[in-house]
Formats: sequence, C-alpha cells, structure tokens
Amino acid sequence: MGRPLTATERRHRGFLTAMAVDALGSGVWITFSLLYFGYGRGMALTTAGAALTAGSTAALLLGGLATGVLADRLGPFTAAAVSCAVRAAAFPCYLLADGPAAVAAIAFAVASGDRLYWAAHGGLVKSTAPGEERQRAFFALLNSLRNIGLGLGALAVALGAALQSPGGTALWNALPLVNAASFAVAGLLFHRIGTRLRQPPPLPPPPGDEPAHPAPETLTGTGYRAVLANRPFLAFTGASLSITLSSVAFDSLLPVHLHSLGLPLWLPPAAYVLSCAAIPAFQPLALRLGRGRPALRLMAAAAGFMAVGLGGLAALGRFGPVGATVLIAFLVLAFSLGEALYGAVAMTLVLAYAAGGEPGRYSAFYQLTWGVSGALGPGVHTLMFSVSGATPWLVLAGALLAGAAVHLGLAGRSPAAGTPRGRPGEPVGTKGRKRI
Repeated sequence: MGRPLTATERRHRGFLTAMAVDALGSGVWITFSLLYFGYGRGMALTTAGAALTAGSTAALLLGGLATGVLADRLGPFTAAAVSCAVRAAAFPCYLLADGPAAVAAIAFAVASGDRLYWAAHGGLVKSTAPGEERQRAFFALLNSLRNIGLGLGALAVALGAALQSPGGTALWNALPLVNAASFAVAGLLFHRIGTRLRQPPPLPPPPGDEPAHPAPETLTGTGYRAVLANRPFLAFTGASLSITLSSVAFDSLLPVHLHSLGLPLWLPPAAYVLSCAAIPAFQPLALRLGRGRPALRLMAAAAGFMAVGLGGLAALGRFGPVGATVLIAFLVLAFSLGEALYGAVAMTLVLAYAAGGEPGRYSAFYQLTWGVSGALGPGVHTLMFSVSGATPWLVLAGALLAGAAVHLGLAGRSPAAGTPRGRPGEPVGTKGRKRI
C-alpha cells in the first residue's frame, strides 16, 4: 500500500474530480442538446434551436457581467458550487418541457449556471495551483477534459440514434438526469473543498515556477471600472475574439462547407472526432512548447496555427475526394494544435491581468468573447458563406493573423502593469470598496 494522502493532495484530487465532472457534463450536453429535443422530445430542430438560442442569449445579456460580481462576492468555490446546483436543478426540467417557451426558460437557467461557473473558473485554478506553469498545466488538462466530453457527446448522439427504436427514447431521456446527477456531485465537491479552504495560506511555488506577474499587496480592484480602464486587457480580449469566432466557425460551418463541396458524408463527423482527440493529445506538446516562453507569444502562435487550419479550407475545392481528405486531416491537426496552445495559456493571462484582485470580473468579461461568438457567429459566418465557400475561411484567417499581431504587440508589456492600483495600504478584496 502507498503512503496516505496529505490534506493538500486530497484537496487537489477532489478539485480535479469536480472540474472533470463539470467539463465532461458540459461537453456532452453541447453535442447532445439539439438532437435530444429532436429525437427524445419530438420537437422540430429549428424550434428547439431558436429556443436554446433565446435562453442562452438572454443569460448572456442579463448575467454576462453580473456573474463576475457574484463570483467575486461569493468566492470561486462557493460560486462554482452554486453554478452546479443551478444546473443540477434545471436539467431534469427538460423532461417536462412541452414547448419552446419552457425550453427557453430552462436554457436560460442552464446558461446562467454555465456563465457563473466560467466566471469562477480562473479563481478556482488560481486558488489551487500557484505559479504560471502549474496553472497552464491545469488549464490544459481542463481543456482536454472538455474536448473528451465533446467526443463522448458525439458517441452518445450516435448511440441514441442507433437505439432510437425501440429503446432510444429512454436513452435520450436518461441523459439530462445523468447530467443533473453529475453536476450535483461536482457541486458537493466544490462546496466541500471551499468549506475546508475558506482563506487558505498561499502555497509556495516550486523552484523555477514563480508567478510570472506577481502583484503588489496594495493592488486592488474597483469593479468593472478597473477592468474597462485596463487597456492592455481590453486589447487582449478583443484580439482573442478572432480565436473564439474561428472556433465557433470550425464547429458549425465546417460540416456545411464539406457538404457543399460534395465530399463524403462521413467526412464531417470524422473531422470532428479527429479534432476532439487531437486537442487532448496535443496538450503535452503545447505545454512543452510553452515552457519558459511568454504567454502572449504563445497566444500569437495559437492564432497562427489556427489561421493555417482555416485558411487552407479555402483551397479544398481544388482537390479530389482523396486529396481533400488528406488536406482536411492536416488542417484539422493544425487548428487543433492552435486550440491546445490557446487552452493552456489564455486563462493564465486573464489571471495575470486581474493581478489586483476580482478575477471573477475579469473572467466574466473575457468569457463574453465566447458568448458574443456563440450568439453572432452563426449569422455572420453564414452571411460570409453566402458570398462564396472560401470567404469565411479567408476572412477568419486574416482576423486571426491580425489578432496574433496584437498579441505580439502586447508581449513586451507585463499584464500586471495595466492593472490599476488602489490607495496605498488598502488591502486586496476590501468589501467596502465601490463596485459597479
């Protein structure tokens, strides 16, 4: 038998288990949701899609920034536990939804829980993993788990479709209940760890893994005024929008593009499964490439790899089925390497920009890039696609290269340098400071 685990090791295992359950549950539902309503509930896909979009958009507009305030007030572990509780209560309600209005209301609750979780996401890792290198490893692992969840979701969809008659409906309806149970388990783990931590003493980083941008103790946030006054952070967030828009296009528009070229029907799901497998496989490589290198330069490299992946799609029409299949495999791998790099370093930069405190607000603001991309991306992408099949890929590749240039321009400036300072002697996290 091995030695007994220390309290810190048990806490880390519980934390990773909670994060894994949340990532896998969210990933499965992203893939599964539309077909659940089509096969499990007998609802038209267009109706279900409109209802889910309405609920998610309302959560973005009404709670996109408010979740950051809530995460900072509650603390990351309590906020994560609340987010899991909301989703655990909401998912079973899908079994009772009998119309688009009910679906939209439930989607609003689920999306609100998601947004609160992502606002707390950076603070969770920061509380558990001191040092930028360890934080990159945590974020890389979580990115891998989320993509494994997406892959499992694709398998669940295939299994549900195969078993639709006679037992398929029961399988479809079981998934929201299983998802609710998984979020309940994750919520309990987050609550348990948060109760034990409360105000944990900071763990010393291992030798050679000191925080990249240590913040003076006198730094403090002043609500979203501090976020909006941090111009380097705003530039970083704006440049990252090219990455999130490209990721949404890769997931939603690639199957349409391949179908329009008359390529085999099996190719889009094969490309998707390849990507879901490649991102976790590339995470160790991404961490090795990034060791000792500035995170903003790695963001530029991520955008460059993704630009290669998308730009090459514009040339698919010049190849036959075999050549196109080989080219797609190469482009998917290039894009996936970019996503692996992005997943490892993006949130470490958000935490560095939030060095003065209030990581919930910074995380919530940064997550708006994903919210905006998810809401506007499909419409913008299909509009460009109506011009020509190559247009969206060339435009997005150009946007990625422009974003890479911005990241390189920011690389010479420490993220902490753009964080507004509080009054001398005012401690970080003072409850009485003015917030917006």
